[in-house]
Amino acid sequence: MRRVPRSEYEASPPARPRRSLWRRLAVLSLAPMLALAATAATAQGVWVTLPDMPGPFYSVVSSAAAKCPEGLRGTCVYAVSAIDVGDRQKLEAYSPASGTWVTLPAHRFPRYDPAATTAPCPGGVKGDCVYVIGGVGGGGASLNTVEAYSTETNAWLTVRSMPTGRAETAAATAPCPDELGLRGTCVYVFGGRAGTPLATVEAYSPATNTWATLPPLQVARQTHGGAAAPCPGDLQLHGTCVYAISGTGVPGLLPSVEVYSPALGQWQYAADIPTPRVNFGAAAAPCPEGMSNGCVYTVGGSTAVDPVLNTFEAYTPATNAWATLPPLPSARVNPGAATAPCLRNEHSHCVYALGGSTVTASSAIAEAFAIESGRSGPNPKPEEKPKPNQEAKPGDPHHTHPGHQPSPPHDSSDNLPLDLPEQEQEQEQEQEQRQEPQTAPAPAPAS
Repeated sequence: MRRVPRSEYEASPPARPRRSLWRRLAVLSLAPMLALAATAATAQGVWVTLPDMPGPFYSVVSSAAAKCPEGLRGTCVYAVSAIDVGDRQKLEAYSPASGTWVTLPAHRFPRYDPAATTAPCPGGVKGDCVYVIGGVGGGGASLNTVEAYSTETNAWLTVRSMPTGRAETAAATAPCPDELGLRGTCVYVFGGRAGTPLATVEAYSPATNTWATLPPLQVARQTHGGAAAPCPGDLQLHGTCVYAISGTGVPGLLPSVEVYSPALGQWQYAADIPTPRVNFGAAAAPCPEGMSNGCVYTVGGSTAVDPVLNTFEAYTPATNAWATLPPLPSARVNPGAATAPCLRNEHSHCVYALGGSTVTASSAIAEAFAIESGRSGPNPKPEEKPKPNQEAKPGDPHHTHPGHQPSPPHDSSDNLPLDLPEQEQEQEQEQEQRQEPQTAPAPAPAS
């Protein structure tokens, strides 16, 4: 809880110490109630506004989180975006440790609306890769091409094509099933469309560089969400499961959620989503306070009635139930969603909502939901805008976006200074305490 500012009466010369002391004791008596109220107000976390994405092409964004490229530290949020099927496509990364965006080499195959996820790199390449899967190609064709961006080499790798070309699909990373010649960690691709909605499910093993066809979804769906999170306890499942969430199929908008257990090798239904929708972001992250185990978050999207939503909901596998959370500040359709540390606080967790479209135009807005209340780090401060069309290599200090105040080298989020006004208040309070008669114990500092 922030310290209560001293009133003008308290700032007067110490000729009335008892009145000042009485006010202090009154504030202290209210402190537990005020702290309780503040906790209740922020138990579900808060949204934080970040620097806008630096480029212009954000009508549809696919996102994933992975290790930052060389020149940046920690975990980054990667955004794959395009405004159409042409050559206008981008890969950008946001570094929570420094609060900056960088522009990276774009994927080689022009595509619109692919799926994205993070998994080990193929072919023995060290580290993790951001996989870009399927999408729409020239002439509206559904693509089966797959590429992987290596965070270690800052270069794209061509991956063996998936068996079924598709767009408006979903992807997630989870342990491979025990059979079918797959091994280690797998990239799961499920649903989508190739002329009509698909129930097709395929998995890629980077360790063996092979694809395998898995049991299909129970309902064909496209424009849905996907994530990997703990399995629902109510369904007697264990370990990590893959979730296929809402979307559209036949006959229309789907409220259903399906869950696939790699250990069991089949799909089951989980609890329906409260707000069925299409073209939304989905990500797995720790649950907010009061909800146990890992959660699946759904961000934005649209319905037949509402073309752009600010709806933000979370599914708890431990209870097989959904909860409605504070709404997205900027309603958007087709935003990217991923989980990474919060701004300048590597020990916290944020769900990022990146780009997408508003009712009238594509959007460069970036916002993050700080799951652990009060640990999101400072908001970025305004800064001089960079020159138009300026790009830089990862880590280039000149590649900052307007609205960002770069952190100093080796900045530690755990050692951020207090706001200067609070420091001055604390010093003034200590001085006044030494001037007051010791008729009561000195008040403890507010927490």
